[in-house]
Amino acid sequence: MGKRSLLAVLVLACTLIFAACESRKAETVKESEYYLYYVDKEDTKVVREGYEHKATDSEALIAEFVKALDKEPENYTYRKAKPDSVLLKDYTYNGGGQLILNFEVGYYDINGIAEILTRAAIVKNFCQIDGVDYVEFYVAGQPLRDKNEKPVGMMTAENFIDNTGGETKYKQNAKISLFFANITGKKLVESNIIVSYNGTIPMEQLIVEQLISGPLSDTKYPTIPEGTKLVKVTVKEGICYVDFNEKFLDKIEGITDDVAIYSVVNSLVEMPTINKVQFKINGELRKTYGESTKFDGTFERNLDIVETTQ
Repeated sequence: MGKRSLLAVLVLACTLIFAACESRKAETVKESEYYLYYVDKEDTKVVREGYEHKATDSEALIAEFVKALDKEPENYTYRKAKPDSVLLKDYTYNGGGQLILNFEVGYYDINGIAEILTRAAIVKNFCQIDGVDYVEFYVAGQPLRDKNEKPVGMMTAENFIDNTGGETKYKQNAKISLFFANITGKKLVESNIIVSYNGTIPMEQLIVEQLISGPLSDTKYPTIPEGTKLVKVTVKEGICYVDFNEKFLDKIEGITDDVAIYSVVNSLVEMPTINKVQFKINGELRKTYGESTKFDGTFERNLDIVETTQ
């Protein structure tokens, strides 16, 4: 074989080796079919790592992912979605798209945004499995309840909202009932809305702030004067203490005293943890509101002032 022929053979061999290496490299960077979802250690976002699964059918994949919840992430800045202190007692899959995960009572030790991120990561883990459309959490055999004692219910990956389009902070949707004025200003009308909620502020604060923002519908009217600010809101032994700045006393024209007061009261008492409401203005009790309405006591739900439709 001549030198030129030998050189050509060597070049061809090198080309084939290079192509094979590039092919293997492309396979390595190929996007994973499945992921394991984790939470970053700062508790600010849900993150993920590629996962090579072994099982193929839905039930076997679920069992595999249950074990994978205890798998340590490769990235040291991530933490497992399910803390070691939280035990998954058992699970139920009915084959109809619903997966129930039953945790031990220690699950309730996770609070605030950390709990939402934990739940988001676990739900996203299982909802990527074909045949799992919904995931529901149970704790000690009972449906998981939020801080307002309402069942969280069935969840999908879409229940957890990505704020920025990437794998960042997550929120959950919350349904709340607000009461605004009707067109006469003498009755209240109920408004059910969905808000994004990240668990870092109390639900009672969220409700009052939504009342201050005013109604979204043209057929409902604001009850809280412009410029009103919430100084503080706390709940203790079933009583919600709402502290406004002095602007709350500048009642909107055409709105009765009762409509202004019970707009706040009825909205808050919708929460199962609240039975009564007491108002303060800049930290102090005021004897009267408006012209002569007694204002320094506690207020309970008033359904007589709510407009009813046939």
